[in-house]
Amino acid sequence: MTDGIREARLRQAYSPLYPDLKPGVWLPACVLAEFVLERGLYQRRTGSAARDRVLDESHFEFRGGAPLPPDAACPGQRLGDKPLIE
Repeated sequence: MTDGIREARLRQAYSPLYPDLKPGVWLPACVLAEFVLERGLYQRRTGSAARDRVLDESHFEFRGGAPLPPDAACPGQRLGDKPLIE
């Protein structure tokens, strides 16, 4: 893990909802969030305190640094870079 970068991994139980993601693999959370948005996998949840978060906390595990603001680019990643996701 890189210090200061928030990471996330898909929980095995939710892998059918994210067919192109390999469960259990730690990746920068902002890369996963971008992937979920690009693939149209995000569904806004109403009535939830976390309704503005792209990655559902019941679907993903998190570790590391603080979450980035929604408009921030991933640290160490250029905007044109493609994430390394299956």
